[in-house]
This record gives sequence, structure tokens and C-alpha cells, in this order.
Amino acid sequence: MATTEYEPSKHVERFLKRQEQMKAETTAKGRRSDMKHFERWVNQNDGVDDVTAVESLDIEDFVFAQSQDGYANGTINNRYYSVKKFYAFLDDKLDIIDETPFEGVDRSDLGNMMNGTKKAEATREEISYLSREQVDELADNVPEPRLRNELMVRLMFQTGCRQGELVGIRLEDIDRDDRSIRIHATKTDTNRTVYYQPDIDFLMNQWIDGGYRSSSMYAAESPYLFCSRQSEQFTDHKVNWVVKEAADEAGIQSSMYEDAGGLKRNKITSHVLRHSHAVAALTRPNKKDVRTVQKHLGHADISMTQRYLDITDDDVRNEYERGL
Repeated sequence: MATTEYEPSKHVERFLKRQEQMKAETTAKGRRSDMKHFERWVNQNDGVDDVTAVESLDIEDFVFAQSQDGYANGTINNRYYSVKKFYAFLDDKLDIIDETPFEGVDRSDLGNMMNGTKKAEATREEISYLSREQVDELADNVPEPRLRNELMVRLMFQTGCRQGELVGIRLEDIDRDDRSIRIHATKTDTNRTVYYQPDIDFLMNQWIDGGYRSSSMYAAESPYLFCSRQSEQFTDHKVNWVVKEAADEAGIQSSMYEDAGGLKRNKITSHVLRHSHAVAALTRPNKKDVRTVQKHLGHADISMTQRYLDITDDDVRNEYERGL
């Protein structure tokens, strides 16, 4: 059976070309193989939008997944080092991430993971999500500029789109009469249509027509729905920052664990809004069937959507335990 040829994403391709220029041929080939395995893992992981959105916990998850797949420790270490060099390149040379995710990785934990410790798996098993009331609290406590940031939060919750998909929305993708948005999923290279509710019409119309978006010096040349004061396209990590800041301000943020550098790894991130959409869609009173939710989220495999059914079963039980 023929295998699909590896086509690196643009930042990875730039990194690999630099490796080819600076390293021996065998080293450069090794880097390409290592990054191929890493990018494939990223594309299959619903908790990660793209390589620029990877966090410390994702690096640990990648190491654990490689171990679970039966790769030798030496092979895993080589891949770990190649990925670490890649993020140093993004941070130092391209300056497109705030910090390398390896800042929060505890090397002492990695040996345990390769020997079967299930810290990453256990963390992933507990899907974090917000109630509708908590989403409202989040949206009400976004940092400035408030209208733009509230629109982003509510749009992610109502559509279930990933942060990378959100920043990729173009003005031409939006049908305001139909309240629909055409989404291109870079993870699966597919298109789908998502829908939002009438209660954000005001935010959408004010942002596009009310002078808020046009106040950016890049608005006239930007095809994207969301631009900023610094760029014609909003960035993934900035979306995540908005959500984390809002959660802190609302008093609903919590920490999953503390990394080796003493930094707390936040539970509420932008991806939690995607989980929250799925849970809300599958619960009462206007619940959707799982295949409808699968299509709206853009899951290639329905088993990814079915994970949320366990959560909704718990919600139903909790409601009935309160009495009728």
C-alpha cells in the first residue's frame, strides 16, 4: 500500500530547510522524520489546533503517545530533541510564539512517562468544559477591546470552532442573513459550515459595520474577520490569552498542575469553549444527535464526538438526583 508523502506545514518546512543548510545530510533527514511523526500526532489530536498552539502538556502527551506506540526510548529522545529545536527556532528566529512550550516541561517526568506513567492520559480523560452561565461570565470579563473579544468568545462557544479556525475566518466566509460561517479545517483539509445564534448579531454587526474593526490600521487590507492593531490576522496564541485573562478576571480559572518552573498550567483555555459547545449541544433541553454535533465540530471520527456522551450522561443523572 502506498504511503502518503509527508508535506510539512509552512513553519516546519522553513525549519527543515534551515536544518538542511546547516546540518549533515543524515542529521537533516532525521529531523524531517522526527517532525513528520510530531506533525502527524498534532493533526490527530483534537486538543491541539496547530504546531504554534502547542503547550507544555501537549509535549508530554506526545512523548507518552510515542511510548504507548512502542517506540524505543532512544527514538523518542531523538524526536523530543528535534521538536525542542523546532520550537527554539519559532521563538528565537521567527518570533511567532511568546515562549517555547518546553519551558514548562519537566524532564524528570519524561522518563516516567516512557516507562508507563499515565499522567498525560489521565489529564486528557477529564474533559474540561463550562456551563452556559460560566461562558456568559467569561464573555462579560474579557479584556479590552471588549466588543471584539466578547464576539470571539461567544462565537467559539456557539460554533465549536477551534482557535486556529476562528482566526482563519474571512469576511467572505460569513453569511449574516443565514448566520452561517464557512470553516476551513487545516487539520483535516476539509470545509464545513457552522452556525451562530441571533443573540450575537449585535456584536457581529457592530464589529464589522460599526467602526470597531475598521479602527485597526490593517483592516482595509485584511480579508479576515479578526485583525488586530499589530497585524492583518489575529493569532492563535492571542485568542488563548484572551480566554485565560477573562477566566482569571471572572474568578473561574483553576490550575491543573504546576510545572517544574513553578508555572501553573491553566484549566480554562480557548479549547475548553469547543468542549463546552459539544456538551451543550448534546444536553437538554434542545439536544442534538451525535452525528449532527460531529459534523458541526468537524470530527473525522465519530468516536471523538462520542467522548462527550459520558459527560452528558453524568449531567442527566445529576439533574434527576436533584428531584423532579
